[in-house]
Amino acid sequence: MLGKDRKIMRIAAQAVLGIVLATAVAKGQTMEVKAASCSVPDIQKAVDQLGKEGGTIRVPEGRVEAVGTVTVPGGVSLIGAGAQKTVLFRGNQTKPHSNAPIMQIGKGEGTRVSGFSIVGSRDLKNASWDSGVVVKNARDFRVDHCQIERFGMGGVNVTGECRGVIDQCLFIDNFKKTINNVGYGVVIYGPKTWREKAVPGSQDAVFIEDCEIRGSRHAVASNAGAFYVFRHNHVIGNDNSQAIDAHGPGYGSKRGTQWIEVYDNVIEKPVGGSVAMCLRGGGGIVFGNEMRDYKVGIVLTLDFDSKLDWTRPYPIPDQIRGMWLWDNTLNGKPALPVVSARSAKHIKSDRDYFLAAPKDYRPYTYPHPLTREKRKRD
Repeated sequence: MLGKDRKIMRIAAQAVLGIVLATAVAKGQTMEVKAASCSVPDIQKAVDQLGKEGGTIRVPEGRVEAVGTVTVPGGVSLIGAGAQKTVLFRGNQTKPHSNAPIMQIGKGEGTRVSGFSIVGSRDLKNASWDSGVVVKNARDFRVDHCQIERFGMGGVNVTGECRGVIDQCLFIDNFKKTINNVGYGVVIYGPKTWREKAVPGSQDAVFIEDCEIRGSRHAVASNAGAFYVFRHNHVIGNDNSQAIDAHGPGYGSKRGTQWIEVYDNVIEKPVGGSVAMCLRGGGGIVFGNEMRDYKVGIVLTLDFDSKLDWTRPYPIPDQIRGMWLWDNTLNGKPALPVVSARSAKHIKSDRDYFLAAPKDYRPYTYPHPLTREKRKRD
Protein backbone atom coordinates (compact mmCIF):
# COMPACT_ATOMS: atom_id res chain seq x y z
CA MET A 1 0.00 0.00 0.00
CA LEU A 2 2.87 2.32 0.89
CA GLY A 3 4.45 1.72 -2.52
CA LYS A 4 1.19 2.57 -4.26
CA ASP A 5 0.91 5.87 -2.32
CA ARG A 6 4.44 6.82 -3.29
CA LYS A 7 3.63 6.18 -6.96
CA ILE A 8 0.55 8.42 -6.75
CA MET A 9 2.61 11.20 -5.10
CA ARG A 10 5.28 10.98 -7.78
CA ILE A 11 2.71 11.29 -10.60
CA ALA A 12 1.10 14.26 -8.86
CA ALA A 13 4.47 16.02 -8.52
CA GLN A 14 5.16 15.55 -12.23
CA ALA A 15 1.75 17.00 -13.07
CA VAL A 16 2.58 20.11 -11.04
CA LEU A 17 5.75 20.53 -13.07
CA GLY A 18 3.65 20.26 -16.24
CA ILE A 19 5.60 17.32 -17.65
CA VAL A 20 5.53 13.56 -17.76
CA LEU A 21 8.79 11.67 -17.78
CA ALA A 22 8.55 9.38 -20.78
CA THR A 23 11.80 7.52 -21.36
CA ALA A 24 15.39 7.48 -20.20
CA VAL A 25 17.49 5.81 -22.84
CA ALA A 26 20.41 4.02 -21.23
CA LYS A 27 22.67 4.28 -24.25
CA GLY A 28 24.20 7.75 -24.07
CA GLN A 29 21.93 8.58 -21.10
CA THR A 30 19.61 10.55 -23.37
CA MET A 31 16.49 11.71 -21.55
CA GLU A 32 13.14 12.08 -23.28
CA VAL A 33 10.36 14.13 -21.71
CA LYS A 34 6.81 14.88 -22.85
CA ALA A 35 5.50 18.40 -22.30
CA ALA A 36 2.06 18.58 -20.70
CA SER A 37 0.81 20.83 -23.52
CA CYS A 38 2.16 23.04 -26.28
CA SER A 39 1.86 26.21 -24.18
CA VAL A 40 5.06 28.21 -23.69
CA PRO A 41 5.13 27.64 -19.88
CA ASP A 42 4.64 23.87 -20.22
CA ILE A 43 7.30 23.57 -22.92
CA GLN A 44 9.74 25.62 -20.84
CA LYS A 45 9.09 23.47 -17.76
CA ALA A 46 9.89 20.38 -19.80
CA VAL A 47 13.09 21.95 -21.15
CA ASP A 48 14.18 22.98 -17.66
CA GLN A 49 13.50 19.48 -16.35
CA LEU A 50 16.17 18.06 -18.66
CA GLY A 51 18.90 20.13 -17.08
CA LYS A 52 22.45 20.41 -18.38
CA GLU A 53 22.51 16.86 -19.74
CA GLY A 54 20.06 17.76 -22.51
CA GLY A 55 17.75 15.36 -24.29
CA THR A 56 14.50 15.42 -26.24
CA ILE A 57 11.22 17.20 -25.50
CA ARG A 58 8.13 15.81 -27.23
CA VAL A 59 5.45 18.49 -27.58
CA PRO A 60 1.88 17.26 -28.22
CA GLU A 61 -0.68 18.46 -30.73
CA GLY A 62 -2.55 21.64 -29.99
CA ARG A 63 -3.13 25.23 -30.96
CA VAL A 64 -2.09 27.65 -28.21
CA GLU A 65 -1.43 31.37 -27.97
CA ALA A 66 2.29 31.84 -27.39
CA VAL A 67 2.82 34.09 -24.38
CA GLY A 68 6.52 34.71 -23.80
CA THR A 69 9.52 32.91 -25.27
CA VAL A 70 10.72 29.32 -25.05
CA THR A 71 14.49 29.27 -24.45
CA VAL A 72 16.13 26.13 -25.80
CA PRO A 73 19.72 25.49 -24.60
CA GLY A 74 22.44 23.46 -26.23
CA GLY A 75 21.86 19.72 -26.51
CA VAL A 76 18.05 19.89 -26.43
CA SER A 77 15.79 18.68 -29.25
CA LEU A 78 12.35 20.27 -29.17
CA ILE A 79 10.06 18.11 -31.31
CA GLY A 80 6.45 19.04 -32.09
CA ALA A 81 3.80 16.71 -33.50
CA GLY A 82 4.07 18.35 -36.95
CA ALA A 83 3.72 21.78 -38.49
CA GLN A 84 -0.02 21.38 -38.99
CA LYS A 85 -0.56 19.86 -35.54
CA THR A 86 1.51 21.80 -33.00
CA VAL A 87 0.75 25.50 -33.47
CA LEU A 88 2.05 28.40 -31.38
CA PHE A 89 0.71 31.83 -32.34
CA ARG A 90 0.96 35.40 -31.12
CA GLY A 91 -2.28 36.95 -29.89
CA ASN A 92 -3.67 39.72 -27.72
CA GLN A 93 -1.59 38.74 -24.69
CA THR A 94 1.58 39.97 -26.44
CA LYS A 95 2.20 43.72 -26.62
CA PRO A 96 1.76 45.03 -30.18
CA HIS A 97 5.36 46.32 -30.36
CA SER A 98 7.05 43.36 -28.67
CA ASN A 99 10.11 42.11 -30.56
CA ALA A 100 10.46 38.95 -28.50
CA PRO A 101 10.70 35.68 -30.48
CA ILE A 102 8.49 32.70 -29.79
CA MET A 103 11.56 30.43 -29.56
CA GLN A 104 15.20 31.20 -28.87
CA ILE A 105 18.06 28.77 -29.37
CA GLY A 106 20.86 29.71 -27.01
CA LYS A 107 24.57 29.13 -26.87
CA GLY A 108 25.57 25.50 -27.07
CA GLU A 109 25.82 22.57 -29.40
CA GLY A 110 23.36 20.24 -31.11
CA THR A 111 20.06 22.06 -30.46
CA ARG A 112 17.07 21.22 -32.65
CA VAL A 113 13.57 22.68 -33.18
CA SER A 114 11.29 20.58 -35.40
CA GLY A 115 7.64 20.02 -36.22
CA PHE A 116 5.96 23.32 -35.25
CA SER A 117 3.86 26.06 -36.76
CA ILE A 118 5.20 29.33 -35.35
CA VAL A 119 2.90 32.23 -36.21
CA GLY A 120 3.23 35.95 -35.55
CA SER A 121 0.45 38.50 -35.22
CA ARG A 122 -2.19 38.41 -37.94
CA ASP A 123 -3.17 42.02 -37.20
CA LEU A 124 -2.34 43.88 -40.41
CA LYS A 125 -1.56 47.01 -38.37
CA ASN A 126 1.04 45.23 -36.25
CA ALA A 127 4.52 46.79 -36.66
CA SER A 128 6.69 44.74 -34.30
CA TRP A 129 10.21 43.82 -35.47
CA ASP A 130 9.79 40.29 -34.19
CA SER A 131 11.14 36.89 -35.24
CA GLY A 132 9.75 33.40 -35.01
CA VAL A 133 13.01 31.72 -33.97
CA VAL A 134 16.19 33.49 -32.83
CA VAL A 135 19.47 31.54 -32.86
CA LYS A 136 22.41 32.99 -30.90
CA ASN A 137 25.96 31.61 -30.89
CA ALA A 138 24.79 28.05 -31.49
CA ARG A 139 26.90 25.33 -33.06
CA ASP A 140 25.43 22.51 -35.16
CA PHE A 141 21.86 23.65 -34.56
CA ARG A 142 18.96 22.50 -36.70
CA VAL A 143 15.55 24.08 -37.41
CA ASP A 144 13.47 21.78 -39.62
CA HIS A 145 9.97 20.82 -40.75
CA CYS A 146 8.49 24.02 -39.35
CA GLN A 147 6.02 26.51 -40.80
CA ILE A 148 7.00 30.05 -39.81
CA GLU A 149 4.85 33.00 -40.77
CA ARG A 150 3.89 36.63 -40.16
CA PHE A 151 6.99 38.02 -38.44
CA GLY A 152 8.27 41.54 -39.04
CA MET A 153 12.01 41.03 -38.71
CA GLY A 154 12.26 37.48 -39.99
CA GLY A 155 11.19 33.90 -39.72
CA VAL A 156 14.58 32.74 -38.39
CA ASN A 157 17.11 35.27 -37.09
CA VAL A 158 20.65 33.90 -36.69
CA THR A 159 23.16 36.03 -34.76
CA GLY A 160 26.77 35.61 -33.70
CA GLU A 161 29.22 32.73 -34.11
CA CYS A 162 26.84 30.11 -35.50
CA ARG A 163 26.82 27.12 -37.76
CA GLY A 164 23.99 24.74 -38.51
CA VAL A 165 21.13 24.05 -40.88
CA ILE A 166 17.59 25.30 -41.52
CA ASP A 167 15.89 22.71 -43.71
CA GLN A 168 12.53 21.61 -45.05
CA CYS A 169 10.72 24.61 -43.61
CA LEU A 170 7.90 26.67 -45.09
CA PHE A 171 8.17 30.44 -44.59
CA ILE A 172 5.04 32.52 -45.30
CA ASP A 173 4.63 36.33 -45.39
CA ASN A 174 7.52 37.33 -43.14
CA PHE A 175 7.24 40.96 -44.23
CA LYS A 176 4.99 43.64 -42.77
CA LYS A 177 3.83 46.50 -44.95
CA THR A 178 3.50 48.60 -41.79
CA ILE A 179 7.31 48.42 -41.42
CA ASN A 180 8.09 48.31 -45.17
CA ASN A 181 11.67 47.30 -44.38
CA VAL A 182 13.52 44.21 -43.11
CA GLY A 183 11.15 41.24 -43.55
CA TYR A 184 13.33 38.17 -44.09
CA GLY A 185 12.73 34.46 -44.41
CA VAL A 186 16.14 33.94 -42.82
CA VAL A 187 18.57 36.67 -41.76
CA ILE A 188 22.16 35.97 -40.70
CA TYR A 189 24.19 38.42 -38.65
CA GLY A 190 27.72 37.10 -38.21
CA PRO A 191 30.11 37.55 -35.28
CA LYS A 192 30.99 41.14 -36.34
CA THR A 193 34.51 39.98 -37.17
CA TRP A 194 36.21 38.49 -40.24
CA ARG A 195 37.37 34.91 -40.49
CA GLU A 196 40.99 34.82 -41.56
CA LYS A 197 40.02 32.54 -44.41
CA ALA A 198 36.58 31.72 -45.73
CA VAL A 199 36.80 28.20 -47.12
CA PRO A 200 34.48 27.46 -50.08
CA GLY A 201 32.45 24.32 -49.51
CA SER A 202 33.04 24.40 -45.74
CA GLN A 203 30.63 23.20 -43.07
CA ASP A 204 31.33 26.37 -41.08
CA ALA A 205 28.29 28.24 -42.34
CA VAL A 206 24.59 28.67 -41.77
CA PHE A 207 22.86 26.43 -44.32
CA ILE A 208 19.36 27.06 -45.63
CA GLU A 209 18.28 24.15 -47.81
CA ASP A 210 15.14 22.47 -49.16
CA CYS A 211 12.89 25.28 -47.90
CA GLU A 212 10.00 27.14 -49.52
CA ILE A 213 9.98 30.87 -48.83
CA ARG A 214 6.85 32.81 -49.78
CA GLY A 215 6.08 36.49 -49.45
CA SER A 216 9.21 37.71 -47.68
CA ARG A 217 10.97 40.93 -48.60
CA HIS A 218 14.32 39.11 -48.80
CA ALA A 219 14.22 35.33 -48.67
CA VAL A 220 17.72 35.53 -47.19
CA ALA A 221 19.84 38.50 -46.07
CA SER A 222 23.13 38.91 -44.21
CA ASN A 223 25.61 41.28 -42.59
CA ALA A 224 28.27 41.55 -39.85
CA GLY A 225 30.73 38.93 -41.17
CA ALA A 226 28.04 36.39 -42.08
CA PHE A 227 28.82 33.15 -43.91
CA TYR A 228 25.77 31.39 -45.41
CA VAL A 229 24.82 28.70 -47.91
CA PHE A 230 21.42 28.97 -49.63
CA ARG A 231 20.70 25.89 -51.76
CA HIS A 232 17.89 23.81 -53.21
CA ASN A 233 15.20 26.26 -52.11
CA HIS A 234 12.07 27.60 -53.81
CA VAL A 235 11.47 31.34 -53.43
CA ILE A 236 8.04 32.62 -54.46
CA GLY A 237 6.52 36.09 -54.42
CA ASN A 238 9.15 38.18 -52.67
CA ASP A 239 7.94 41.73 -52.14
CA ASN A 240 9.37 45.27 -52.21
CA SER A 241 13.01 44.33 -52.93
CA GLN A 242 15.40 41.58 -54.08
CA ALA A 243 14.86 37.98 -53.06
CA ILE A 244 18.52 37.17 -52.35
CA ASP A 245 20.58 39.74 -50.46
CA ALA A 246 24.05 40.15 -48.99
CA HIS A 247 24.97 43.45 -47.33
CA GLY A 248 28.25 45.25 -47.46
CA PRO A 249 29.31 47.30 -44.42
CA GLY A 250 26.91 49.86 -43.04
CA TYR A 251 23.41 50.03 -41.65
CA GLY A 252 24.67 49.59 -38.11
CA SER A 253 27.34 47.00 -38.87
CA LYS A 254 31.05 47.73 -39.20
CA ARG A 255 31.57 44.57 -41.24
CA GLY A 256 29.64 43.38 -44.25
CA THR A 257 28.86 39.87 -45.44
CA GLN A 258 32.01 37.78 -45.77
CA TRP A 259 30.97 34.78 -47.87
CA ILE A 260 27.86 33.30 -49.51
CA GLU A 261 27.08 30.22 -51.59
CA VAL A 262 23.80 30.40 -53.50
CA TYR A 263 23.05 27.52 -55.84
CA ASP A 264 20.40 25.25 -57.33
CA ASN A 265 17.46 27.46 -56.29
CA VAL A 266 14.25 28.42 -58.11
CA ILE A 267 13.31 32.08 -57.62
CA GLU A 268 10.09 33.29 -59.21
CA LYS A 269 6.85 35.32 -59.28
CA PRO A 270 7.89 38.51 -57.45
CA VAL A 271 5.12 40.65 -56.01
CA GLY A 272 7.31 43.74 -55.89
CA GLY A 273 10.91 44.36 -56.88
CA SER A 274 12.52 43.75 -60.26
CA VAL A 275 15.82 42.09 -59.22
CA ALA A 276 16.19 38.48 -58.11
CA MET A 277 19.60 38.90 -56.43
CA CYS A 278 21.32 42.09 -55.28
CA LEU A 279 24.76 41.33 -53.83
CA ARG A 280 26.36 44.26 -52.06
CA GLY A 281 29.39 42.88 -50.30
CA GLY A 282 31.78 40.01 -49.74
CA GLY A 283 32.72 37.06 -51.90
CA GLY A 284 31.07 33.81 -52.82
CA ILE A 285 29.74 31.20 -55.19
CA VAL A 286 26.54 31.66 -57.23
CA PHE A 287 25.58 29.00 -59.77
CA GLY A 288 22.78 26.86 -61.15
CA ASN A 289 19.97 29.20 -60.08
CA GLU A 290 16.79 29.39 -62.14
CA MET A 291 15.20 32.85 -61.95
CA ARG A 292 11.87 33.69 -63.53
CA ASP A 293 9.63 36.73 -63.97
CA TYR A 294 12.21 39.35 -62.93
CA LYS A 295 13.58 42.15 -65.12
CA VAL A 296 17.14 41.58 -63.87
CA GLY A 297 18.65 38.40 -62.50
CA ILE A 298 21.80 39.39 -60.57
CA VAL A 299 23.10 42.85 -59.63
CA LEU A 300 26.55 43.46 -58.12
CA THR A 301 26.91 46.81 -56.39
CA LEU A 302 28.43 48.77 -53.57
CA ASP A 303 26.05 49.11 -50.66
CA PHE A 304 23.82 52.16 -50.23
CA ASP A 305 24.28 53.43 -46.67
CA SER A 306 24.49 57.21 -47.17
CA LYS A 307 26.52 57.61 -43.97
CA LEU A 308 29.51 55.95 -45.66
CA ASP A 309 31.75 57.44 -48.35
CA TRP A 310 31.32 55.23 -51.40
CA THR A 311 33.63 57.42 -53.52
CA ARG A 312 36.72 56.14 -51.71
CA PRO A 313 39.44 54.53 -53.86
CA TYR A 314 39.35 50.82 -54.66
CA PRO A 315 39.04 48.60 -52.76
CA ILE A 316 36.42 49.69 -50.26
CA PRO A 317 36.51 47.35 -47.24
CA ASP A 318 34.12 44.40 -47.52
CA GLN A 319 32.98 45.32 -51.03
CA ILE A 320 32.26 42.63 -53.65
CA ARG A 321 35.53 40.75 -54.21
CA GLY A 322 36.20 37.12 -55.04
CA MET A 323 32.70 36.37 -56.40
CA TRP A 324 32.24 33.49 -58.86
CA LEU A 325 29.01 33.25 -60.89
CA TRP A 326 28.12 30.75 -63.61
CA ASP A 327 25.26 28.74 -65.12
CA ASN A 328 22.50 30.99 -63.78
CA THR A 329 19.41 31.65 -65.91
CA LEU A 330 16.69 34.28 -66.11
CA ASN A 331 13.53 33.30 -67.96
CA GLY A 332 15.42 30.45 -69.61
CA LYS A 333 18.37 32.56 -70.83
CA PRO A 334 21.86 33.00 -69.36
CA ALA A 335 21.84 35.55 -66.55
CA LEU A 336 25.08 37.49 -66.51
CA PRO A 337 25.65 39.80 -63.54
CA VAL A 338 24.90 43.50 -63.97
CA VAL A 339 27.17 46.04 -62.25
CA SER A 340 25.48 49.29 -61.29
CA ALA A 341 26.93 52.46 -62.86
CA ARG A 342 27.84 53.93 -59.46
CA SER A 343 29.91 50.82 -58.70
CA ALA A 344 31.67 50.36 -62.04
CA LYS A 345 35.07 51.62 -60.86
CA HIS A 346 35.06 49.34 -57.84
CA ILE A 347 33.58 46.12 -59.21
CA LYS A 348 35.19 44.76 -62.35
CA SER A 349 35.03 41.47 -64.24
CA ASP A 350 38.07 39.18 -63.90
CA ARG A 351 39.28 41.17 -60.93
CA ASP A 352 36.42 41.20 -58.42
CA TYR A 353 34.04 38.73 -60.01
CA PHE A 354 34.46 35.82 -62.39
CA LEU A 355 32.11 34.06 -64.81
CA ALA A 356 33.35 30.53 -64.14
CA ALA A 357 33.81 28.13 -61.25
CA PRO A 358 36.92 28.56 -59.08
CA LYS A 359 39.50 25.81 -59.21
CA ASP A 360 39.01 22.89 -56.84
CA TYR A 361 35.62 24.10 -55.55
CA ARG A 362 33.31 21.36 -54.30
CA PRO A 363 29.94 22.10 -52.66
CA TYR A 364 29.55 20.84 -49.11
CA THR A 365 27.81 17.49 -48.69
CA TYR A 366 24.14 17.53 -49.66
CA PRO A 367 21.86 16.95 -47.89
CA HIS A 368 23.57 18.41 -44.86
CA PRO A 369 24.87 15.60 -42.58
CA LEU A 370 22.94 16.96 -39.60
CA THR A 371 19.68 16.25 -41.42
CA ARG A 372 20.63 12.67 -42.29
CA GLU A 373 21.77 11.75 -38.80
CA LYS A 374 18.63 13.10 -37.17
CA ARG A 375 16.40 11.36 -39.70
CA LYS A 376 17.90 8.00 -38.76
CA ARG A 377 17.17 8.58 -35.07
CA ASP A 378 13.60 9.72 -35.63
